[in-house]
Amino acid sequence: MVCGLSAVEEYSASANALSGITLLSDSVADYSLSPIMQISGLSTFYNRPFNSSTVSILGLHNAIKRNQLFAAVGTSYLHHEDYVKHNPYLNVHYRWRGISFGATGHLFYDTVGSDDAQTDFSYDLGAGFAHDGYAAELKLLRAGLDSEQLCFDIKGRLSPELEAALSYVDESHHEDYLRVGLKLKLHEIITLYGSWQNEPNHFGMGLRVNPGSWSLMYSIRTHTALDPTHAISLDIPW
Repeated sequence: MVCGLSAVEEYSASANALSGITLLSDSVADYSLSPIMQISGLSTFYNRPFNSSTVSILGLHNAIKRNQLFAAVGTSYLHHEDYVKHNPYLNVHYRWRGISFGATGHLFYDTVGSDDAQTDFSYDLGAGFAHDGYAAELKLLRAGLDSEQLCFDIKGRLSPELEAALSYVDESHHEDYLRVGLKLKLHEIITLYGSWQNEPNHFGMGLRVNPGSWSLMYSIRTHTALDPTHAISLDIPW
């Protein structure tokens, strides 16, 4: 149940619901998965992987905007009685006429039992384009590590209330896979998220309630052999 030191983590409620498809995300917590989120605010989350009572994952993320320049900082903290892991990161990205590009540096730190701590460093690179409800994104995540991913995502607005995205993930040391995601606005304050991924085969679903200056989201993600993963996030945009 414990993830590798440098794994590409999908811990936030939105990442859990969307299988990591950040083009449909509204949460600054997902800067850990994309260096070009183009949003600002504060986010915190709790993740319970595979509904295990022995593992807890917490996250705290913050992003600010100055003109067309964005900066984000955050961390996740995984705790188990025999294992602890941190992933602090720093992001900077820029947007110009619908074109965006940016980079994120990650410092991974973990300890197993009484062993000495291990550290690792990696970076993400990203570029994207968005116009009139459509968007595309190319990302290199965890460059140089065993968990390195090259992701290409596209998004379209099918109606004023419905957005859909398709994602292809090329992993250097694992099987490539496809993801699809949907984002549906059910009500002025209620949004539904859903996704499917083929390797491994699982589904995600989440519900966000946004009554005004903050939002609360709960999500669940299935697994082929283990219990579903649950996550809850609090987001305050600005």
